[in-house]
Amino acid sequence: MLSRSLQTSVVGRSAAIRRQRRRVVGSGRLFCSTNGCASFLTIDVERHEATCPVCGYTRRLA
Repeated sequence: MLSRSLQTSVVGRSAAIRRQRRRVVGSGRLFCSTNGCASFLTIDVERHEATCPVCGYTRRLA
């Protein structure tokens, strides 16, 4: 069989996304969530926010 069914590809993709999230959480680093920017956020502990040095995206930390 050369192609996968739609259900198999969706299940495989969602499993891959969950694996990726687990890796990011385990490493303690945050990715920028803007479209196309794949850099890590710089964390400012005093201001309780994280900023992307590439695109300027700012995320408030709890």
